[in-house]
Amino acid sequence: LGGVAVPSSVLAASVGQLVVIHGQSDQWRLRSASSQRELLDSFAGLDLAEYRSVYDAAASAQARLDRLAERERQSTFEADSLARAVREIEAVAPVEGEEESLPIEIERLAHTEDLRTAAEQALAALNGDELSLVSGATGLLDSARAALEAGSRRDPALTGFAERTRELTYLASDLAAEVADYRLGLESDPGAMVALQERRAALGALLRKYGATAAGVIAFAAEARERLAELDLSPERRRALAAEADRLATLRDEAAASLSAARAAAAKRLAQAVMAEMAGLGMKGARFDVNLVPLAQAGPNGADGVEFLFSAHPTGPLRPLAKGASGGELSRLMLALEVAALDPPDAGAGRGALNADEPGAGAEFSALTLVFDEVDQGVGGAAALALAERLARLALRHQVLVVTHLPQLAAAADHHLVLNKQDGVTALAPVAGPERRRELARMLAGLEESDAALEHAAELLGRDWVGQFN
Repeated sequence: LGGVAVPSSVLAASVGQLVVIHGQSDQWRLRSASSQRELLDSFAGLDLAEYRSVYDAAASAQARLDRLAERERQSTFEADSLARAVREIEAVAPVEGEEESLPIEIERLAHTEDLRTAAEQALAALNGDELSLVSGATGLLDSARAALEAGSRRDPALTGFAERTRELTYLASDLAAEVADYRLGLESDPGAMVALQERRAALGALLRKYGATAAGVIAFAAEARERLAELDLSPERRRALAAEADRLATLRDEAAASLSAARAAAAKRLAQAVMAEMAGLGMKGARFDVNLVPLAQAGPNGADGVEFLFSAHPTGPLRPLAKGASGGELSRLMLALEVAALDPPDAGAGRGALNADEPGAGAEFSALTLVFDEVDQGVGGAAALALAERLARLALRHQVLVVTHLPQLAAAADHHLVLNKQDGVTALAPVAGPERRRELARMLAGLEESDAALEHAAELLGRDWVGQFN
């Protein structure tokens, strides 16, 4: 294990922070669209807090407008339902107690002839039959009264009986008159029968919908009229909310346009910086670009999607990283992005667009500990030296751990650890001083005691890997 390390104070600060591992099994992070956007925004020094505040305000205003529209739709539906109910009830105009009287009236009309016969029989019993000279109840009572009055002249005790018989005679006469009137009112009217049946059906429909009795239906209609008066269907409130939503949407779109402009400018700078780094990492001729993809509608991160494009050949088509870069290329490209974004060439050693110590730094790319695995794949010669220099540059402000077989990378490290496996036991041991020089010689030539290899190892150890960046 070769490592480019930072002072112990930084090592201590890294405890509990995010550790980003760069290996072929961890390349998904760089392929993530959200991570690419975060890297570009951090490189540009963009803080999305202000934009998101405007975006949230616009979204909240639109949500209030949508809720009002929904309430208006519900109120309109309720008002229409209540208005229909009131019209339906008013069309029938139910009368309290009508649900009980209607069936009786319909029953009377249905048996008119039977009722007429009963009335005539009652009249015959009360008044008698003139054709057959049969006396009725009134005639018999009148005869009884006359007999009692005649007898009372001889016995005053019969006077009371005579008075009571007179009262019965009056009652029978009144009853006969009322029965006669009832009989005259009995008329067979099919039209009236149909009308009553239709009304009973209409009243039954109201009872099923609005109340168990006609009185309940009448009360429901009164309450419905009051509710209709309470419903606020005024368009003024909606117009005010719509105006506020439009105003905030305009501010959001303006803020999104500013973000887009800043991203477009930063995309060019980032592409140029990464291209410069790739040239020194054994990827000469490879191309890198940052493409902004307009979104149909501004979202919480603006109106752009960010897409990193790559081509390993100068004439090949630029393709998304997930499709256009091999594992080794993607690993070195990740390093180029780290160097360009974490330590831009024009920012100096003390500043980085993705500095973890700066507010707003992207969490995905703001780790204090960076681990690189297989970053040396396919690299050798001058490219290996350039790769070591760039790792050393990162290590000025970040802890950098590198798994490598390249002696150049191991020589650039502040600390060098060797991984050995013997008799099924794996051991990790630090090397320093002469032991480190011999380990580098072995990495260079496979010979620990080769004078040429030891001399070359000493030269690598004596190289000032980071002096040019201070």
